[in-house]
Amino acid sequence: MGDDDKDQTLNQLFESSLKIQSELEVTKEDTNSPKLQDQIRKGILMLEDATRLVSVLNLFSKNENFKEIPTEHLKYLLLPVLLGDLTNRLTEESRETVVETVQVYYVDFLQRCMDYELGTVESVPSVMMVNTENEENQVEVVNKPGQRPDLSKMNSERNSKMERYRQTKQLDTDIKEMRMLLEQPDHRDEEVVRNYHIKLILRFINTAIEEISSIHMEVGVLRHMARVKAGHVSQEVENKESRKLEPIIITRDKIQKEVYGLGYPSLPVLSVDEFYEKRVADGWWKPPSSGGALQDRAADPELEARMKDEEEREKDGKVDEDDEEELAKSRAWSDWKDDHRRGEGNRHNMG
Repeated sequence: MGDDDKDQTLNQLFESSLKIQSELEVTKEDTNSPKLQDQIRKGILMLEDATRLVSVLNLFSKNENFKEIPTEHLKYLLLPVLLGDLTNRLTEESRETVVETVQVYYVDFLQRCMDYELGTVESVPSVMMVNTENEENQVEVVNKPGQRPDLSKMNSERNSKMERYRQTKQLDTDIKEMRMLLEQPDHRDEEVVRNYHIKLILRFINTAIEEISSIHMEVGVLRHMARVKAGHVSQEVENKESRKLEPIIITRDKIQKEVYGLGYPSLPVLSVDEFYEKRVADGWWKPPSSGGALQDRAADPELEARMKDEEEREKDGKVDEDDEEELAKSRAWSDWKDDHRRGEGNRHNMG
């Protein structure tokens, strides 16, 4: 088989596998369905064959810039990210094996894009393994007290995520328009083809970054689950003294306390002064300093009754002394009672 035949086969393998990946992105069928899983495996096999052919043909060199890569070869930079995307959809393999394999593909893709100065890949993340020999006997401590999140880092990651989202939306629109243009039989302009594949690569750069971030969190969960299963996890919880919340029935005096206490033996029953003293002791209220009205009433339950009697005596004294204002109010009240029978109420507009 000559190089031209190999290149023709490589192109067919790539286009067929790219079509499968595009269909998987929009399908509404359950990923676990045998039909879909067979299609995913078929696409993976074709991408693996295409990767072997690219290696045999020696299409890429690390000393090149993406501008030096021929247009017909540019699309093959997508091979590792497409393999990662399809592998991540497998459900019949162990999840531990899947997440480790997917990371290798995504990291290889991002590293190639960085090497060829394609896109804005600032750094390439590392591959996080689920099971590592040097961590087998380590004890994981969770819920550590005093740990605070790095807010500056979180804000930076959030802004980067939003920017990638905006870029991806615009790239999706551009790719769709260019794909429709390239599907026309009489339109295969090389510049349009090149721009199409570059935008496709930029779009998958954002996808790879987001997927690796998600997989790293999943690896953390899988590691924790493995350690829990192996009995290597200890729980460290910060001990804090907390105020115990209990139901309280407030009574007026100690006599009522004894009566209600008999009826509700399971509930703590406090008189007003005991309740106030307990709140001061627990730190809910400040201790009395100036003897305010509320504190005086709490300390002396009979104070309110004495204050009411004093108010009545003061009112009677004003009447006895012929206080004009009090006499006028008393006479008006007597006249109103003469004209309105008890229980008559307000009958205005009632016919």
